[in-house]
Amino acid sequence: MLNYLRKKISPDNPIRLLWHLFKGIVAAYKYGFPAKKMVCIGVTGTNGKTTTTHMIEHILRTAGKKVGMMSTVEFRINGKVTPNTSKKTTMSPFKTQKFLKSCLRHKVEYVVIESSSHALHQYRLWGIPFSISVLTNITHEHLDYHQTMEKYKDAKKILFKIVSKTCRRNLPKAIADIPHKQAIVINTADKYFSEFNEINCTNKFTYGFDEGEIRAHHVTSSKFGSKFALHYRSDEIGIQLKIPGEFNIENALAATGVALACKVSLDDVRRALETFEGVPGRMETIKSPRGFEVLVDFALTPDALEKLYKAIHDIKPKRVIGIIGSCGDRDREKRPLMGRIVAQNTDVTVVTDEEPYTEDPMVIMKAVLEGAKHVKKLNKDLFLIEDRYKAIEFAVQNAKEGDLIVLTGMGNLPSRTLNSGPVEWDEREVVREIIKKF
Repeated sequence: MLNYLRKKISPDNPIRLLWHLFKGIVAAYKYGFPAKKMVCIGVTGTNGKTTTTHMIEHILRTAGKKVGMMSTVEFRINGKVTPNTSKKTTMSPFKTQKFLKSCLRHKVEYVVIESSSHALHQYRLWGIPFSISVLTNITHEHLDYHQTMEKYKDAKKILFKIVSKTCRRNLPKAIADIPHKQAIVINTADKYFSEFNEINCTNKFTYGFDEGEIRAHHVTSSKFGSKFALHYRSDEIGIQLKIPGEFNIENALAATGVALACKVSLDDVRRALETFEGVPGRMETIKSPRGFEVLVDFALTPDALEKLYKAIHDIKPKRVIGIIGSCGDRDREKRPLMGRIVAQNTDVTVVTDEEPYTEDPMVIMKAVLEGAKHVKKLNKDLFLIEDRYKAIEFAVQNAKEGDLIVLTGMGNLPSRTLNSGPVEWDEREVVREIIKKF
């Protein structure tokens, strides 16, 4: 009944929003507004939030700072890791405030929070006076909830308006001595850059490949990572990332902007980025003794898939076998777009089930298949295999030396939500188990 009402009542319904606001206020008061005693850094965007959040935490901690972090993947307090098994990017206001209180007990100075549009719209982050905000990008996603791209963008903008208000106030005594500037960090390549750039804030760090204060030049990529020259004002340093993909260079530039706002030196930035090992379930590679590899990634949007496959083509595998599904009870418009993108960028495409929730799995798969059929022929180089385990088996059986299987949608998630409810499912362990069978 509760899920039914959530679907029927508009996200912008005043009563619904008042309920969310009430919970946010109660949670902040219950835990005593712990965020006021730390420098709070919010990271939002459609894609790249998780990796950027982890990069920021790694840079600050490598530079000797005491850091807390909340991300889709895990929670960290001064390096101690707790997995995030909730499948939520940003937790409820009560869990968020409880975590912040725990950070305070452990004398954390900086806390990095991956901030979803849902959480911003639903006041889950109420009472957190963000000092620094980051925009990675805004592309097609969550229109099942926000309904239009304008509303989706406006939800993201809430984070920057909080920072703008913080910029106009004196710093609380508790954080006045913690090295940082109140700042916004924005991607010059994003469609909405100019709108975010108009937001009033004393300090702005813009980044990109072609424009911005923080830029990347002389980029070279391989399966082992990327090399680039990071340019900031009159300074330039060479950086070698261990993770591939131009989008990860963008994430590194965004993280650099935050580091500079926190008065971390470029030498410390380089040292941290070059030791960053990546994020579980994001471009995570599993090798087979038969000479092929399986890449597991969380990519859930058309933009994320395009960027992922661009990075894969830079790696130059012999053949690419793509396995694609889509999530139920979510944005339906993106399903055929995702099917077409994967079909365009693979030699063999396999459409399969992902997480249907309350929807008919076959309806979802047929929507993805419809996009793929514009590019490939069914049962020749395009296959529909409903059972996800069997789809992975099919790809592994047909893979040859030098091939790359690309498995998107689940990443590091610990379970899948089927019509019957959640079932245990670690995609990486499933892949390892299947590789051993063949």
